[in-house]
Amino acid sequence: MAPQTRGWGAIARLVEEMNSNLRVFCSKFSHYAEAVKHYLKIRLKIKKTSKKNFNNKSLKNKGKRPKISAPMENKTLSYLVALLLLVLNTACQPSTETKQTSEKKEENTTTRPTNSYLTAPLSRLTPQQKEWLKQPKLGPYAPETQDWEAIEAAAKKEGQVVIYSVSSRIFKIQEAFKAKYGIDIVAYDTPSDIQLEALRRNHKKSIYKVDVLFNNDISALANEFLPHDLVGNFVPDTVSDSLNPNEKNPVLVQRWSSRVFIYNSLHYPDGAPIDNLWDLTLPEWKGKFVLPDPIQTTTEANVIQSILQHPEEMAAAYEEEFGSPLTISPELIEITQKIPLLGEPNAATEWLFRLLKNKPVFSDSSGEASDDVGYFKEAIGMTTFSKIRWVKSGKYEWKPAYNLKPVFGVSYPTFLVIADRAPHPNASKLLIRFMMEEGFFPWNVPGDYAAEQKIMEQQVKQFNIPSFDDLNMWSVDPSYVYDTKYTYITLYRLIQESQ
Repeated sequence: MAPQTRGWGAIARLVEEMNSNLRVFCSKFSHYAEAVKHYLKIRLKIKKTSKKNFNNKSLKNKGKRPKISAPMENKTLSYLVALLLLVLNTACQPSTETKQTSEKKEENTTTRPTNSYLTAPLSRLTPQQKEWLKQPKLGPYAPETQDWEAIEAAAKKEGQVVIYSVSSRIFKIQEAFKAKYGIDIVAYDTPSDIQLEALRRNHKKSIYKVDVLFNNDISALANEFLPHDLVGNFVPDTVSDSLNPNEKNPVLVQRWSSRVFIYNSLHYPDGAPIDNLWDLTLPEWKGKFVLPDPIQTTTEANVIQSILQHPEEMAAAYEEEFGSPLTISPELIEITQKIPLLGEPNAATEWLFRLLKNKPVFSDSSGEASDDVGYFKEAIGMTTFSKIRWVKSGKYEWKPAYNLKPVFGVSYPTFLVIADRAPHPNASKLLIRFMMEEGFFPWNVPGDYAAEQKIMEQQVKQFNIPSFDDLNMWSVDPSYVYDTKYTYITLYRLIQESQ
C-alpha cells in the first residue's frame, strides 16, 4: 500500500475516521442483515426459504422449520424493520465509481513493493506509534527510496538486533553479520506460535523487547497481528524487483518451506511404493506411516487442514485409485452429527478418518519422521522438505514422492516482519536485508526455496531439484486455516476418541 500523505488536517482526519467507522459498521451490518432477513421471513410466514441464506451447510436443519404465525400488530413492526434494513443496505453498497477505484487500488497494491511498516491510516495509529515511526522512517514516513548508508549508520549506533526465529539456523549468521556491520544478533530459537504469544502478551503490557520475527504462522499474522498493528512489513528495495507480488505483500517472504511425503529409496529403488494419498489408508500401510503429531504445532495442523480444504480433489483421487465413487463411512457420519456445526463429512474428512483408523505413527518432530523413514525400510513419512539435506548415500536415504496424487505436499511461507515499536528499527532493516541476500546461506539447501528469484534459480541448478513452480503442492490458505482451526481440532479429537 502506498505511504499515507503527510500533514493531514483536522478535516481529513475526521473524514477518514468517519469512513473507517462506516466501513466497520457495514462489515458487521452484512452479518446482522442476514439474520434479520431470516427472522422476517418467519414472522411474515414467507414459505419459500432460500438455501442461499446459509453459506455453511452445517447450519441447515434436517427437519422442516416450524410454522410461526405473526400477530397483526407485529407485522407492522416487521415491515418497518424491513424498510430500515433496505435503507441501511443501500447505504452500505459501494457506488460503481467506488468499486472501480477500489479495484484499481487493489491492482496497484499487488504490483507495487510494500516498503512500509504499518499500513494503517495515520488516524488509527496511536501517538506513540506515530512518534516511533518517524525516526526510522517507517510506514507513512517511509521515503520513496531507501538510504542504506544512513540506515547502516543508524543501525551501528543501535548496536544490536533481537530476533525470534523459527529456525535454529539463525545462529549460523551471527558471526558474519557481526563481522560486516559490528552489530550483535541476539537470537531466540522459538516456534512460531510461541513467538506470537510472547509478542501479544508483552505488547499488552507495553513491553517492547523484540525487533524482528522470523516466523511461518501466516494465518495468525494475516488475520490478527497485521490488522492489529502488532507487526509490520518492510521490503528492502534491493530485492524488491526479484520477488513476486505475493512475496512482498502483505509480508516479506524469505523462503518457501513445505511438508512433503517421502519414502525409503534404498528399500524402494524403483520409486515410491504409493502413488495416491488414499494408499495410506490401506491395510498394508497400517502402522507404517510416520508424521509429526497433526495437532502438536500450528504448522502441522495447517498442513492437514490444507488437505481438508480440497474435498473435490480428494474425491477424484479416490475414484481414480479404486475405480468407483467414495462412500462415506457410517461411523464418520455419526461423529459429525454429534456437533452439526462441524459440517457434513466429505471425501477429505473421510480420508482423515480412514488415515487415523490405520494407526499412523506420530513423531515429536519432522526430523524424527525423517529418521524413521531413512533408517527403517518399510515406512512412508511426512516431513519438512529441507530435511533432505541430512540424507547420506547408502546409510540414510529417502526421496520425495514427487508423483503422488492428488498432491505431493503442502507449502507455506517463512517470512520476516518488524515488531511494533522495535527497540532497534534500523538494525532490523539491515538484518532483514542481510537474510534476504548474502545471509541466506544457512537456508540455501535443497527443499528450502528462496523467494529471491536469482537465488532460487541457482538452487534448482545446484541441487538438481524441480523448480518450486513445477511442484504439485497446495499452499496454506491463511484465511481458511485461521477460520477452521477449532473445527479441525474438534473433528480430529472426535475421530481419535471413536477408535
